[in-house]
Amino acid sequence: MNISRILLGAAAIMVVAALALQARSDRTASAAPDAAAAAATPAAPAGHYVLVVEGDRDGLDVTFARTKQAPWAGAPKGLVSSWRLAVLAADGSTLADVPLDVRRFATDAASQGKPVTVRGCVVVDSRIGMLVSVPRFANAARYRFTRTSERGVETNLGEVLASQVRELAEDLR
Repeated sequence: MNISRILLGAAAIMVVAALALQARSDRTASAAPDAAAAAATPAAPAGHYVLVVEGDRDGLDVTFARTKQAPWAGAPKGLVSSWRLAVLAADGSTLADVPLDVRRFATDAASQGKPVTVRGCVVVDSRIGMLVSVPRFANAARYRFTRTSERGVETNLGEVLASQVRELAEDLR
């Protein structure tokens, strides 16, 4: 009788240990996809930058930047534009894609280099100068300006290194 109790106790311990190992294995397997998904998700922006963007229809550049701690408010609601500013990570993935509102400027090819036109109180210039708000990502590598034609042809209008934007904004991380 004593041996049967010992064997029964040993069997019970083995069953409990097997169940514990199985539960641990299930937790590890379910955590792996979560970890992979977290690694694939870009880091959340830490505030935003206000950029001064200058140039014309053939090229754009960031000439000044200011760091803002408030969260990025997003692109203006309803704005549809073929002019874009993409915030890119080092691997080339897009962290943010921001439409640029260039409606106030003469951006057609015929207006390039022409003098300013004034219609009443509206001044239209082919030189672009505007403020653009973009999310501030710690892992941003560069900012790319593009314009897409009606035929779907994308024109690169310039790139600015994220280190230059951080320097302009005196964003010392």
